[in-house]
Amino acid sequence: MIKERWPIKKQLVWAFVLVMVISILLTLLTWAAGVSFLFSNQWLQPANYYESQIPEIQQKVQEQARHKIQWTDTANQAKLEQLLPPEGITYQVVDTRGTRRYGTIQEQVLENETDLLSRLNSKTVTDSTLGFGGLVTLISPLSGERGTYSGALVLQYRLETSPSPSVSPVWTNTFLVLMLASPFVYIAAATWFMAGRVGRNVKRPIEDLILASKRIKEQDLDFALDNHAPNELGLLSASFEDMRKELKSALTREWKLQQERSELMGAISHDFRTPMTVIQGHVELLKDSPKHVVQNAESISSHLDVIDHNVKRINRLIQDMTVAAGTDFDYFPLRREPVDPSSFWEMKQREVRFLCSSQGVQSEFRLVDRRLHTSSPLLLDVQRVGQVLDNLVANSLRYVPPKGEIRLDVDIQNSSLMQVTVCDTGPGFTEADLQHLFDQFYHGHQGQTGLGLFTAKRIVEKHGGTINAGNLPKGGACITFTLDIGQSSPGSFYS
Repeated sequence: MIKERWPIKKQLVWAFVLVMVISILLTLLTWAAGVSFLFSNQWLQPANYYESQIPEIQQKVQEQARHKIQWTDTANQAKLEQLLPPEGITYQVVDTRGTRRYGTIQEQVLENETDLLSRLNSKTVTDSTLGFGGLVTLISPLSGERGTYSGALVLQYRLETSPSPSVSPVWTNTFLVLMLASPFVYIAAATWFMAGRVGRNVKRPIEDLILASKRIKEQDLDFALDNHAPNELGLLSASFEDMRKELKSALTREWKLQQERSELMGAISHDFRTPMTVIQGHVELLKDSPKHVVQNAESISSHLDVIDHNVKRINRLIQDMTVAAGTDFDYFPLRREPVDPSSFWEMKQREVRFLCSSQGVQSEFRLVDRRLHTSSPLLLDVQRVGQVLDNLVANSLRYVPPKGEIRLDVDIQNSSLMQVTVCDTGPGFTEADLQHLFDQFYHGHQGQTGLGLFTAKRIVEKHGGTINAGNLPKGGACITFTLDIGQSSPGSFYS
């Protein structure tokens, strides 16, 4: 009857109404059954119980008077009392002048003969409450031996329900007390029942909230609150569920951020290996071939230039780690500067050749400059473009088998556009890898992380270019990117 979806106030109001209705109905039934029991078993006497005996008493008194009983004579008091019930009716016998002769009524009822005559054969009621009950005084004439008027019999009784003298007052009073206490018993029982019903409606969502709080405390957010009742507890559960979702979303974002930072540190640490390998290789050449190196000053300068270039690359990677420690991984500071294409690509050719030879892989390099003035400098960030090439070459070296080949083609198409292609003879990319190759932290089917290619894409885009990946018809991976190498407006050397 009381629905769980109702507002709590409505549930309480209905519970109160039902408690009162149930208590009143049960009380009425109990009282009706109790009264019926009392009267049927003569534990109580009805209000007219004594009044109904009056005609019989009057008849017996008249019959006894016809048998020469003089009722005004005090000697006949015992005989008269035998005709009256022991309790409930009091009497007084008066003579023709209204003077008291004897009886259980001690005070004088009639003032004089006139009062007697005026009230003879009459019934008066006093001490009534709202017209109900009261003390009844009935005055009946008494006749002598020959039917002559000799006085009057005054009878008094109350019109009220009274306990039967045949039953102990203790039992009757106890029964009446129980009947009077029954409403309170029913109210308590109905309240207990309705409180349990309302309590069950409230208990389940509250227990769900307590359990949810404990699970959140234990860092378990993989649950849901399904209480959608349109009441206060439903709104509370919905708010709690929204809080749980937001908390789970925030923790998930934080966990992903920590994971991305961890993978970023690992990827950047991997990027350190290429320049460190180049530096180590050139230092070993200088140490292991001192006589040959000393005889060739130009070779010494070449090795030192490579070492210097890679030291700068390491410094830039350190800066990248500082940027990655922040929240904006997309930020890449570019330092565009005029670069001699021949010197730059000759240095990159030596680095690529050295890396390939260290792993038993062949390398091929081709440079085509289609500009009218081939000696004009290129405008680009040397360190960042070198980082792109290193990432692409390092990615190819992971999958090119021994005695395989990596080919680097540079095509300076005009004064503002340069295209670079890195191809290899490895297994190539799968169709699934091609769709997500440049996504941040993408793990390919062969286990590689996409951070290096993602970084390459961001650098190329910062240079105003594009980057694409594909497979050669005969097999092998091929990545092509373009760079804007034209003159920029003043103040744009740093972006």
